[in-house]
This record gives sequence, C-alpha cells and structure tokens, in this order.
Amino acid sequence: MPKNYSNTYLYGKYPEYDKALFKFIMDGEVINKDAKDFEGILYEVKRRQTIPALTKVLKSDVVILMTAPISLPRQFKVFCAKDLRGSSKKELKVYIDCTDIFSKNKEGNWVCKEIDQFISHLISAMVNVIYYKDEKVLMNHTQLTSLGAAAFSSLMTHIVDYVAKISSTPKNKSYCQYLCAKYYIANLLGKDESTDGNSNIARKFAGLSERESDIIDMQLEEHSFDNIKFFAETLSRILRVSKLTVDVIVERWMYLYGVSSVFALELFPAFSEMMTNCYVGAYLNNQKTIEKVAGTSMVEFTKEILKIGTGVV
Repeated sequence: MPKNYSNTYLYGKYPEYDKALFKFIMDGEVINKDAKDFEGILYEVKRRQTIPALTKVLKSDVVILMTAPISLPRQFKVFCAKDLRGSSKKELKVYIDCTDIFSKNKEGNWVCKEIDQFISHLISAMVNVIYYKDEKVLMNHTQLTSLGAAAFSSLMTHIVDYVAKISSTPKNKSYCQYLCAKYYIANLLGKDESTDGNSNIARKFAGLSERESDIIDMQLEEHSFDNIKFFAETLSRILRVSKLTVDVIVERWMYLYGVSSVFALELFPAFSEMMTNCYVGAYLNNQKTIEKVAGTSMVEFTKEILKIGTGVV
C-alpha cells in the first residue's frame, strides 16, 4: 500500500494541516487546462519541459491545477488526495497549488511568472501519479533504491553530525550512515530492510563489514523504523547521543534544507520532490546545501526518476 501524509508522524502532530488541505480543495478555483486562456502556459511548458512526459502530466485528468484565496504551506504545493468535489469522491487526484505563480493578464489569459517552479511541481506531480497508481514501479527499482538511500543517509547523517559532531569518531559516522540508509528503505520505501539485498545497500554505502552491521542490527527494536520519532530514539540510543530528539532533528532539517522538505523525513513522494526541486534549481528549497551534502546521489536519483517517468507516464 502506498503511504500518504496521514500515515506520517509529523502530519499527525498538526491537525490544522487537514483543515488547510480540505479548505483548499473545496474553496479553490480549478483551472481549465483545455481552455483558450491556458494556451500560453501550455506552450511555455512544452518549450521548457525537462522530459516530454511533463506535457502528458499537465494534460492528465488526474492532475488538477488550482488557485485559492490563501495559498497552501510550502510543504503542500503538490499533494495527492481524494477528489472531494468530483462525482467519485473515492478517486485520487494530484493537486498543484498554483496560487503564488499563476495570474491573469489584462487580456484575461493565464500566465505563469515562475515557469521553473511550475516545471518542478509537474515533476513532483508525475512522481505522485506513478506512486499512487502503482508504487512498486518506484519501490522495486534497485538503482533508485540505492541512490535514494545514499542521498537520504548523507542528508540525515549531516544533521546528526551537526548536532553531535559524530564525524570525529569515524565508526560512529559509519554506524549512523548505515542506520539512516536502513530507515529510508524501511520507512520511506516500505520494504524489508533486513533482506540480504537491502542490508547490502546500506552496508556498502556505510563501508561496514557484515560483522559490524550484524552488531548494529542486534540493537534494533521492533518499531525502530516505524516513524521519525522512533528512529530518532533509535539513533540516540545506539549512537549514545542523548540530545538527539525528534524535535531537534526536524528543526535542523528544516533549517538546513528548507521548510518545504520536512515531509521528506517520512514520505517518498516528498523526498523525491526534495531531490527533483533541487535538481531543477527553482529555489523551492535550500538547494545549494542539499546539493553539497547529497552530491551526485541527488543528481543521479533525479535522472533515474525522469527516466522512469518517461517510460511510464
């Protein structure tokens, strides 16, 4: 089963998120993508798109463009939810909040003042469409798993090192990298992190021997990877860093990588968006820091996402 925002620890902490998304869907203006007043934006997308599949994403009935009196928080510019206004209220749609980047000109036509941001949103929408239609296309992709685990592990280990200076003890840093890669595989991908293949991915990235990884695995508990709170407690216990709490991790993550990236801690579409937004370079997150920390893993991850999208959409 694909995971949604409601399945994450962080979303559950803030009930106002539900209210904001509900109000946006119910009160927002749906943009008619087939109307003449939208032709200018369609032309811009065709001219600037990263891959031809983005035009298909834009034209898809599953993808809904909306503007509203109040724009959504930066974390939810692209999200998947039930079509509360449609004839089939159980059908999932991918919504893009265009409030801040779309407007009408004096001729009454829609114009986009930030086309690179819109391209970023379309890539994110493409990933959401694929993920919620058949998540196995993404979850069972071995290369994408390895690249994502490497990028996430680098980003999270950087946070831990920022808080606890673990890089001064190389083994501690390797242990952290291993645990972070396993958390990504278990939590964001929903896969069994203990299988030989997935353990090898985490062990190879961290540079650990099988014996060393076995010692760490013996310290794991049943719910160590269930959510970001339990994982923070796991890191704190195994690495012996008492000040490493979930609140500290979330605060540092948002500070270093951007508020829009917070759900990348628990949800694959949000993590993919963090990577692809950085790659496109529209400054939707702290892309310079992300690129510096995640390195080539971010670039290769995004290229793989675009390749998959080209073949699937």
